[in-house]
Order: sequence, then structure tokens, then C-alpha cells
Amino acid sequence: MKRNNVTVALAAAMALATISAPAAAGRLPDRAAQAPGLPVISVQGCGWYVILGCSTRHADAVALRDELGGPYAGGGAGLNVVHTDDYPNFRDGYFCVADGPYGSSGEAGSIAWTEAVPDAYVKDAC
Repeated sequence: MKRNNVTVALAAAMALATISAPAAAGRLPDRAAQAPGLPVISVQGCGWYVILGCSTRHADAVALRDELGGPYAGGGAGLNVVHTDDYPNFRDGYFCVADGPYGSSGEAGSIAWTEAVPDAYVKDAC
């Protein structure tokens, strides 16, 4: 009986490690894990994003996100403040308010952000 409990615990630990591994398919390294205390959310992953505005200051991006309706606004993916250094197809050094990720350019583009933000655009993160 004791051996079965150890086997089950080991299997559960391996499954948890696999699920939480930052190098999982479609994920980039978690910037927050690399730089504790950095006030940026974890990377959402590769995909298409609606970019609503960017700033070199995190606080400015948070203010814009909140002005646009907060984290739960948007087309289902929700608004996030992302650090562009975490995405290979984004220009480094900015904090952007982004709705996504979405599975395709068309899916991201179907979200009606241009009514609220005329300069909004769709971009592939990876």
C-alpha cells in the first residue's frame, strides 16, 4: 500500500511539473519568474493580439487599460498589460495594453476595438 501512495505522489508531481513548465508549447519564459518584483503579468503566450496602446511606463499602460474597461474588457481574452521584451515580434522596451492572444489574425481583427481606439492594430506575438 505504501508503494502505491509513493507512485501516485510521484506521478502527480511529474504531471504538475509538466503543466507548469514555462517552456510548454506555445509559451515563452515567464519574465516575472526571471525578475522577481517586476510589476508585469506572466506572458500569455504566442498568438495574435489587438494592440491598443503602448508606453515606456508601466503605470501609463495600466491607466490606459483601466480607462478602456479594465482586465475583463475586450473580446473574451481580456485586456492585459504586457512587456514587449517577452515577445519576439514586438519591439523591446514597451508596456502595451493588449487584448489576446487569439488564434488567428482574423479572429483578433474581428474584435471591435477600432471604435474605441482608432489606432488599434493586430499583431502576431511570435
